[in-house]
Amino acid sequence: MAIMSSAQRRAAPQAAHVATRRVRDDLWRVVSASGLTLGYIALAEGAAGRSFEARRLLPGGTALLSVGSGWSLEDALACFTGP
Repeated sequence: MAIMSSAQRRAAPQAAHVATRRVRDDLWRVVSASGLTLGYIALAEGAAGRSFEARRLLPGGTALLSVGSGWSLEDALACFTGP
């Protein structure tokens, strides 16, 4: 795992009412506008190529529930913003 600069750690996609914070090269934390952690987006590399899995943090605990995936970070972030 490479060491990230402060600029790389801050640079992450944004969407309405949520933001991401890069935790590692392969993991982003999704937070609400008020700063609450909603879940995580993880990079998965497999036979089909790179994909991103959205995992929702269940209220009152530390368990994560897979809520969707996409071929880009923005696709996975859309799982948290919904219609």
